[in-house]
Amino acid sequence: MIKAAIEKLLSLRDVEKFEFNGHQFTNKQLVMVPENKPSVFSTKTLASLVELIVKECNHEGLNDLVVHVESPTKVIVLTTLRGDFERFNLYSAVAELPQISLGSFMDIEQMNILLKSAFVQTELSDALIANLAKITEEDIKITADDGITQKVTTKKGVQMLENAWLQPIVKLAPFRTFLEVEQPVSEFLLRVRTGPDAALFEADGGAWKIRARRNIKLYFEIALADLVESGKVVITE
Repeated sequence: MIKAAIEKLLSLRDVEKFEFNGHQFTNKQLVMVPENKPSVFSTKTLASLVELIVKECNHEGLNDLVVHVESPTKVIVLTTLRGDFERFNLYSAVAELPQISLGSFMDIEQMNILLKSAFVQTELSDALIANLAKITEEDIKITADDGITQKVTTKKGVQMLENAWLQPIVKLAPFRTFLEVEQPVSEFLLRVRTGPDAALFEADGGAWKIRARRNIKLYFEIALADLVESGKVVITE
């Protein structure tokens, strides 16, 4: 008890400064008192984020806001720099998307289910599903494969063989960004093997991410046009 009381009394002494060898020291370690900051409110849609931004901009004395498209699946809202060169992170939106297995072989039925449930339905995706469906009941035999294009022979009945060149590059639009914006179309390399199994490999070098971020930015530019024009909101990617 006595030791604790002495330490408490010593801690209440005024801060003293000392100089030694050209440097200044104090008898206390100074720590900046942390400022109260708002906790980040997270949502899952861009529409909810727009509503929050509009309401926030109606508050008196609030700093202007920065909407930063951080990735195809995440957007954050920050205040502009304050006098102490700090920003507050107010809101964020994280997209809820289906899990898409790319770069992994799966049986044809699983591939067709994936194409139907996790991709935007287009004429190209329908054509791919139709072609894959032709080899669901019979084993396939790869009769020509140059590493890119594959010639597939499927058995039909007992007397006839159907030879088909599978398109090596297919253009598809998986659900990879917020559902409120257009899903970017990109190229995929299609590969099949005995099983029968099929796999899709990304073949655009990630360029789809740039288009996705731009689609999100365009969404906010339209939804927050008045606030952007007045300078209250800045949108970046």
